[in-house]
Amino acid sequence: MKRTRIGWILAVGVCVAGVLESPGVAGAESDRRREAGERKVWELTLGSYLQAVLEDNETLQARWLESVAAWRRARAERGTFEPELFASIQRQINERLNTVEQQRSTLSSVFSERNNIYEGGLEGLLPSGARIRLGYTLRDLKNNLQSQPLFVSRGLTNGEFVTFVGVSVTQPLLKNAGPAATLAALRIAALDSDIAFQEYRRQLMLTLAQAEDAYWNLYMAQEQVRFFEESLATAEKLLEDNRKRLEAGRGSELEVLEAEAGVALRRARLEEARQKHEEAVARVLAFCSETTAGLRTPVRAVEAPPAEVNEPDLLSLWQATWQMNPDYQIQRLRLMQEANRVGYQRNQRLPELNLVGSYGWNGLGETPGDSWAVVEDGGYPSWSLGLELRFPVGGGVKARNQLRAARLQYEAAELSLRELERQIANALEVARQKLRASRAAVAGYDTLVRFNRTLLDSALARLEVGKLDSRKVLEIEEDLFESRNQLLDMLVQRQRALLELEVVSGRLLETRGCEPDRALLAAGVRRWTMQGAELAAAPASTGDEAREATAPAGRESPAQRRALEVLRRSSERQP
Repeated sequence: MKRTRIGWILAVGVCVAGVLESPGVAGAESDRRREAGERKVWELTLGSYLQAVLEDNETLQARWLESVAAWRRARAERGTFEPELFASIQRQINERLNTVEQQRSTLSSVFSERNNIYEGGLEGLLPSGARIRLGYTLRDLKNNLQSQPLFVSRGLTNGEFVTFVGVSVTQPLLKNAGPAATLAALRIAALDSDIAFQEYRRQLMLTLAQAEDAYWNLYMAQEQVRFFEESLATAEKLLEDNRKRLEAGRGSELEVLEAEAGVALRRARLEEARQKHEEAVARVLAFCSETTAGLRTPVRAVEAPPAEVNEPDLLSLWQATWQMNPDYQIQRLRLMQEANRVGYQRNQRLPELNLVGSYGWNGLGETPGDSWAVVEDGGYPSWSLGLELRFPVGGGVKARNQLRAARLQYEAAELSLRELERQIANALEVARQKLRASRAAVAGYDTLVRFNRTLLDSALARLEVGKLDSRKVLEIEEDLFESRNQLLDMLVQRQRALLELEVVSGRLLETRGCEPDRALLAAGVRRWTMQGAELAAAPASTGDEAREATAPAGRESPAQRRALEVLRRSSERQP
């Protein structure tokens, strides 16, 4: 019977060896071995991973561009006080009948004129609300009166050039007067820029927190795979020992079956753990704008959670929260915006009273030069000064209701700020409690792991001498696995609690060395856009590899376009 079994085993071995030595299978196996030898593990530290997220995450780049766009809009509002040059040319043609009085004075029944009017100058707005206009006007007059006998002395050209040079000022005294009205749009735009920057900080903080959480999930997943592999190795060794004892007549088939069941259970759990590990890898790569298909290198988190985590000081946490929490800063800036709107609408409720004045010099001559010479010699000055008053007869329905609406918006923003303060305070206290609880749980589970490990070593020793059955050993090993898994889970939970505490307090960017600088943002946008232009203009001789090496995230590289084309073709071939 034994010879028959041995012969059958040898025959199966020869067949398997023949199959493995066949060209197709041998070639595939050699390819797999060569590929496994060429592949290198991407050992990912937390610092390098967060740096990759900062450089390649497309969501951050979108928020980054929005922040710089808001900063540009705020700078554009400064153009409100930028002086403007103006120039105009006008042709006037006028034909009319003269009255009897005009006929006697002009000796003509019809007045006909063909005039050219040229204007130019500089005008602008002052922070006080005053509009200043410094201008030059030249009127080239040609009419039928210039040919009358009274004007023979005008010369052969019949030309009259009238010059006026002067300045005019319109200064509001009530409505639209003062910085509350003139600077309102500029201040609101500047606050919009600050809000956009704080929103970028919030997105940056949340993205880094989620990325770090994904990193710790990857670490936990790969450690769970290692735990299952060690557990499976222990169960397989126990199965082998039980089979040897059965062959030696010192064991039973029930012990072998129990060991086989333990091995099967651990293999199933190991496959499930490997699947979770692949999902964790995909989530980690997603924050770097990478895919598992595009990155063929295995990823491994090499940085473990620290053994000890100190609880931050409560006073420093509160100070950092009110200074760095982006949600609080955004709401505070919105409250300031509403205050500016209230001030502007309060000013718009006033009646419009303007002080209007002008001063200038007049000149007249047969040529533009002669007319200007009269002005240079002192000319004939003219000036005016007066007041203009306008007010709505209905009491200002529009302005009154807009002021009430602005005050209600301010009160709503103030209530939202108070509510946010309470929410932040509660979230900060909850995060501190989570950190304390996880620290205590880590210490407890660490003690439990050491106890179960010692218990398993003792059980294996007793199993060798036959004083303990394999079922009990499997139960003790299961307890050790559960305690190790719980310890690992609590370590990750402690890191999450610390992350939550740093996010609520707004210290995450500072502690990770990622606090953004607004001046560097604009410079980064210029580099990014210039880099994109250089890539678009790169010659074909440089090859796709050079373009892909420096292609900014969020733009399709040639490799990505090829991959999308292959995916489209494969989907079209499917029924």
